[in-house]
Amino acid sequence: MKGVVALLVFLCSTLTAAMVTTPENEDKNCPSGMCDMLRKIEVMENRLAAAERQVETLNAKAETKVAFSAGFGGTGYYGPFNVEKTLVYEKVLTNLGNAYNPATGIFTAPVAGVYQFSVYHHSGPGRRSDSLLFKNKEQIAFISAMNKDGSYNGSNGIILQLEEGDVVYVVLKDNSWIWDHMSNVGAIGWCHFNGILLFAQ
Repeated sequence: MKGVVALLVFLCSTLTAAMVTTPENEDKNCPSGMCDMLRKIEVMENRLAAAERQVETLNAKAETKVAFSAGFGGTGYYGPFNVEKTLVYEKVLTNLGNAYNPATGIFTAPVAGVYQFSVYHHSGPGRRSDSLLFKNKEQIAFISAMNKDGSYNGSNGIILQLEEGDVVYVVLKDNSWIWDHMSNVGAIGWCHFNGILLFAQ
């Protein structure tokens, strides 16, 4: 398409090279509607440039890779507290795109798109583990594990449509515990927070 536009511009420029167009002599210097053709060519060029910029932006988004997996760490029992606490998963296994902050426990979407998140928690014997997954300040999902006779695992997963700059994090509810233990060198324990970009928008 660029070649066609360039050819038309060259032909029109050749025909009008010796002409100087002003509002007073525009009609005289543009025989057979040549000025209308030049205006249409200019519009086409502008649209083509805009389309190319849009394609470049979409390609950049498509190449964006975001994925993280982080463990809470081998701390034994964590909690209970009389207020809700944002959980900070410090043991990072994967953090492609560096969108997860292991110092705060907060994931920040680098691009608009559709993301998948999952949370896995472990409760000790006779202890209740209740936590919440938040998008910005909105509660999205609930994770619970409770067994009076032993320890249980609780988990949940969700797919979210996020805008650039949206945040996702996990909050431990008041009067709740989680229990974690890294049994092997290099393992990140029982309690995890994971997320991945499925596709950008």
